[in-house]
Amino acid sequence: MTSIPPDIPVYVHIKRELKNQIESGELPEGSRIPSELELARQYGVSRNPTRQAMRDLEQEGYVTRAPGRGSFVAPRAQRQRVLQVGGRRTVAIACPELECRYTRSVVRGFIESAAEAGYHTMVYFLRFSNEAEFGFLADVRNGGIEGVAFWPQHASDRLLSLLTKFRRSAFPFVLIDRYLRGIDADFVVSDNERVAFELTQALIERGHEHIGFISSEMDNTTTQDRMAGYRRALEAASLPYVAELTGVLEVGGELVGRVVSRIMAHRSRPTAFVGANDGVTEKLVDTLTELGYDIPGNVELATIDDNAIAETMGIPMLTASQAGHLMGRRSAEVLTDRIANPGRPAQRVFLEAALATTSEQTADMK
Repeated sequence: MTSIPPDIPVYVHIKRELKNQIESGELPEGSRIPSELELARQYGVSRNPTRQAMRDLEQEGYVTRAPGRGSFVAPRAQRQRVLQVGGRRTVAIACPELECRYTRSVVRGFIESAAEAGYHTMVYFLRFSNEAEFGFLADVRNGGIEGVAFWPQHASDRLLSLLTKFRRSAFPFVLIDRYLRGIDADFVVSDNERVAFELTQALIERGHEHIGFISSEMDNTTTQDRMAGYRRALEAASLPYVAELTGVLEVGGELVGRVVSRIMAHRSRPTAFVGANDGVTEKLVDTLTELGYDIPGNVELATIDDNAIAETMGIPMLTASQAGHLMGRRSAEVLTDRIANPGRPAQRVFLEAALATTSEQTADMK
């Protein structure tokens, strides 16, 4: 029996699953679709939701019904698109937030580059739950969109399976800001391992031997690669990696104050930290200040600072910023190239981040 997520209507899930099978080619044109009764048995539900799912698919042009014979996959040319986009060639970009300056920069670059290639852009600012992310991606290709670029927020097996079907059916998509392990797909990301290596190396060159690392959740390649760069820099300098000097600020996890206090109580107390992003670094600054540490007098900081918090807070730090505008432009270029050349190998684009090396900042930290 096929399980159904608890947070969406049953008929929506069944409809989405059938639509995905049709789009991916698992149910090719002309093939028979299980009957309402067969679907009800498969999902362990009554016939009402299966009837509604089949009715919607017929109205949208995915299914044709032949009395006495059953339901069959309709020809692609007959499929009715759910959204109309005014006859213009349209792509989409979906990102988790609008407040972030870095995100806005990526979106702006994407829209500019897509427009130059003759495409209109639909922009979605959505912070997804696991199911909502899957649902959005499953539905977006049925809305007249020729391709989509997006931040993957949940590296679940279900999402990987869906994106594998996208690849199989040649639906164009590009991963932005982070990639997914286990799938051969186009992506445009920062060289996160390198930037964390360089920030850690800069602290080592300033004489620090005990360097902490603070991050948000380790469930994505961005944070994982930054941790790898931090560890590689320690290894290159023949400094030991001490797990107790690292902390993860997880949603619903240990309180920030407890995480930082535990690290600072270690016998090899850090004299510097690498922050995986400016959000966690801001929390780190607040907590260290509350604990009575002077920054940068007692503890120096280095961080990926896409939103200029160092300038806003007035605290000298070693910083690096991602090339957001370029990331947006390159993502649009990769996506439109994928649309034009669906059979080409996957493009993996790593962009350098810019480290701040101003004389004023360097002088302030001495």
